[in-house]
Amino acid sequence: MAKKKFGIGTIVASIAILLGIAAIVMMFVPQLNYNSATGLVKGDPLNGLQITFGYSNEVLGKQVPVLDFSFMNLLTYILVLVGIVFALLAIMGKLGKIAPIVAAAAFIVAGVFFFCAEQFMMVHVGDLTGDAASTIVDAFKELYTLGAGAIVGGILSILAGVAVGAKVILK
Repeated sequence: MAKKKFGIGTIVASIAILLGIAAIVMMFVPQLNYNSATGLVKGDPLNGLQITFGYSNEVLGKQVPVLDFSFMNLLTYILVLVGIVFALLAIMGKLGKIAPIVAAAAFIVAGVFFFCAEQFMMVHVGDLTGDAASTIVDAFKELYTLGAGAIVGGILSILAGVAVGAKVILK
């Protein structure tokens, strides 16, 4: 039985998989930092789980929803997983040159989505509609800036996309 030789393309695709896994781990790192206008009020940062699946705070003994489920933030992590799967397919030699191209596209789009985490979060406004709801959402989003999790996750995902895209060129 002949051994399969590992080329530089296989190595960069493997690096892309590791970068993708590291990007998914950023779900547990603060992605949005609280930033009050005066700097006097301190708030807790929000991690990827909170901005993706929503969370509630306890106020006067009652759970009050703050954020709702955000499909677009979930799509970020789904795209990273798609990139990892197609990078694995590229390493195994399946689907020809399509696998690394799809993996690269998925990683790069996910990387851009990491930087849009603040815009994608769904602020719970209850029964409010119209201008009142949009004013609350805008005010809430102004209190947060991108944190380390979103920035590092975006960079890692884009680097993974470039690495797996290099497999097409390097063979």
